Amino acid sequence: MSIKKISNILKSVNIHLFGVCNFDDVKNSLIPCAAKNRLPRDPKRVIVALFPYKVEDTPPKNISRYAAVPDYHAVCGKMLENATNKLKTLFPENQFAYFIDNSPIPEVQAAVLAGLGVRGQNGLLITKRFGSYVFIGEIVTDLELPYTSFKEDCPGCGRCKSMCPTKMQGREVCLSHITQKKKELSKEETTLIHKHKTLWGCDICQECCPLNKKAEKTYIKEFIEGYRPHFAPGEDSTGRVYAWRGEKPIFRNFKIINPD
Repeated sequence: MSIKKISNILKSVNIHLFGVCNFDDVKNSLIPCAAKNRLPRDPKRVIVALFPYKVEDTPPKNISRYAAVPDYHAVCGKMLENATNKLKTLFPENQFAYFIDNSPIPEVQAAVLAGLGVRGQNGLLITKRFGSYVFIGEIVTDLELPYTSFKEDCPGCGRCKSMCPTKMQGREVCLSHITQKKKELSKEETTLIHKHKTLWGCDICQECCPLNKKAEKTYIKEFIEGYRPHFAPGEDSTGRVYAWRGEKPIFRNFKIINPD
C-alpha cells in the first residue's frame, strides 16, 4: 500500500509525524509566492510533516524557542529533500515537491485538515504530543493517497490573547514581527522590546497556553546538539534563523534591552 511505503520513507529520514490532506481542500487558499510554480501539474495530496523543536523545559533567556535551535529551513529542508528524492525513486511515474516556510500551502490549515492538531486562537497549530512547538513542512504530490482527519477544537480559554502584549491585533503589531523589522522602530515598538526582553521572536502566547504545559521535547538530533538558549554579541550566528535578516535587527534589539 502506498501510504505504508510513504511512512517507511519518511521515518527513514527521521520524519515521524505526518498526515495527508486533500489538495482540493486547500487549493482556494494557496499563498501567492514564487514557490507556487514548483507545484506538481495536477496535485492530488499534501503530505504534511511536523518537526518538534522544544529542547528544554525552561524557555531561552532572550530569544524565542524556535530561534534557539539551528535554522529549521536547513535542518527540516534537508529531511524533506531526502524524503522527496526517495519518493521520486520509489514512484517514478509521480511528481513530488517539498516546501518549508516559503510555501504556497497554508500550512496550519493543511496540518489541521491532515489530522495533526488544532488551530489555536493565536493562529498556531497545536499538537497533542508537542504542543505548538513544531515546524511545518509539506510534500505536494500527484500520487493518490488516503488522507487523514482529526476533529478536536482549541478549548478557547483566551489566555493567548489576554497575555499577548498587543492583544493579537494582527501580524504588523505582533512582537515577534517587530523584533525582526529592519526599518527604524517606533517609540512604542522600542518600548515593547525593552519591556519583554526579547531579541528575536516572542513565545508569550505559547508559554501561557495550557495545551503546551506537557509538550514533549524534540528527538531531532540537530536541534538538541545545536541548541543555544540565548544570543550574545560576538557569537557565530552562521546557521541561525536570525542571521537571515542580517546582524542589524538583533544587534539593535540587544542595545534596546542593554542600553549601557
